[in-house]
Amino acid sequence: MNRECDKIKDLIADSVTETLSPDQARQLDEHLSGCSDCRNYADALRYEDVLLTQLVVGLDTDMRNRQRRLLETLDRCQSEQRETITKWRIIMKSPITKIAAVAVIITAVTFGVHHFYGSVENVAIADILQPFLTARTATFKITISGEGVPPQEYDGMFMEPCRMRHTQPGGATVIVDLEQGKFVTLIPQTMQAVVLEVTNVPEDPGDLNFFREIRNRILKAQPLDDESVEFLGEQEVDGQLAIGYHIRKPGLDGTVWANSETKMPVRMEIREDPMVIAMSNIVFNVELDEALFSLEIPQGYSVTTFRRDLSEPAEQDFVESFRIWAEHMDGRFPSELDRSQVNVFMKYQQEKMKEKGIEPSVDDITQLQQTIVDMTHGFPFVESLPAESDWRYTGKDVRLGDADTPIFRYRPKGSQTYRVIYGDLHVEDVAPDKLSK
Repeated sequence: MNRECDKIKDLIADSVTETLSPDQARQLDEHLSGCSDCRNYADALRYEDVLLTQLVVGLDTDMRNRQRRLLETLDRCQSEQRETITKWRIIMKSPITKIAAVAVIITAVTFGVHHFYGSVENVAIADILQPFLTARTATFKITISGEGVPPQEYDGMFMEPCRMRHTQPGGATVIVDLEQGKFVTLIPQTMQAVVLEVTNVPEDPGDLNFFREIRNRILKAQPLDDESVEFLGEQEVDGQLAIGYHIRKPGLDGTVWANSETKMPVRMEIREDPMVIAMSNIVFNVELDEALFSLEIPQGYSVTTFRRDLSEPAEQDFVESFRIWAEHMDGRFPSELDRSQVNVFMKYQQEKMKEKGIEPSVDDITQLQQTIVDMTHGFPFVESLPAESDWRYTGKDVRLGDADTPIFRYRPKGSQTYRVIYGDLHVEDVAPDKLSK
C-alpha cells in the first residue's frame, strides 16, 4: 500500500458505516477496481462489520414479547417517542444483507398457527404442521427478498434438541448449540472464527433457533378464526403440485404450501414489509452427521471470543449502558437513542486511535467489539417499558457527573412516581409535580 492507499482506508471505513458521499463512493470504487490490497482490506473490514453486527444486534432474547410490547407502545406513544423506539427496535435486528440474517428471520417471523378441527381445510393445516412438531432433524433453504432489499440466501440444518447450522453461498457458516451456550461463526475466506459464549439463555430459546421458533409458534399460537385462514387451492410450487393456505392476522401475513398427495410442507412464506422470507427445500428427519454441528475450530483459523448476556435488560443494565457510552465518549451521552449512534461511537473510537498515531492491534479491535456488545445490552430496556410509562430521553449535551441534570425518566407500571436517571447516573423516585420541565 502507498500513501494514496492510506487515504483510501478512511473511505473504506466510511463505506462500511454508510457515511460516504456520492463523490467519495465513486473515488473509492475507482481505486478498488485497480488495487487488490485495498480490496482485500475492504473485504476484511466488511467481515469485521458483519461479525460485529451479528454480536450487537443478532442475539436479542425473547423478541416475540418485546415486539408485542413495542407494537402496543407504538399505538399509544407520542410521535417523537414512536420514532425513537422504532429505531431501537431496528438495532436489535441484524441487517438483512449480513451473515446474521438468521436473526432477522427469527425476529421477523410472526407466523401464528394452531391445530384446527372441523373443516377439511383446517384438518389439513394440522397435518401439514405436524412434521415441525415431531422432526428430529431437518434441512431447508431460506431466501430473503423484497423491494430495496438485496437478495439473501442460506442453507439451514436443525438437529434436536437445540442445534442449528446456517451456511451462506460464499461459505460463511454459523453453528449454534444452545445447550453448550455457544455460537461459532466460521469465515473460510479470511480463515477467521468468532466464538460467542452466551449466558442466561432463556428457558424458551426459540428466538435463537429458527426451526425451534417455528415449532414454538405452532404450539403456542392463539386460535385463529375461520376468516384468518384462506384455502388457496392447488398449484405448482417449486416443481410440485401443492395445496396452499394463507393466514392473515393484524401484523401477520403468512402462506404455507404442502405437497398435494403427501401433505408434507414444501414451502412457507412470511411477509414482513418490505421483506418476503421463504423457507423451501424442506426435508424432515434426514440423516445428519453430528460433525456438522461440531463447535471445534478448524486448524489454522484465527479465533476471537466474545461474551454476551442474554437476560432481559433491567434498569441497572440500562444505566450501565449509559456509563459505558459516556466513559468512552469523553463524558458525553448519546445525542439521541438512535441506531446511527452506534456508528458514531465506533467512528469516534477509531478517531481516538488515529490521534494516538498507532495502528490498532487485533486485541484493541477485539476489546472495542466486546465493549460495544456490553454497551448495547442495556439500551433495549426502553422496549420493555409499558405504554403509559411516559419515558423521555434528555441526555444530549449533558456531561457524565452532572448530578443535578436528568438524562432519562420513566414511570414504572402502576407507579405514582417517576424513576429519573441523572447525569452522574444515580436514580431517584420523583413525583410528577417535581419533574424538570
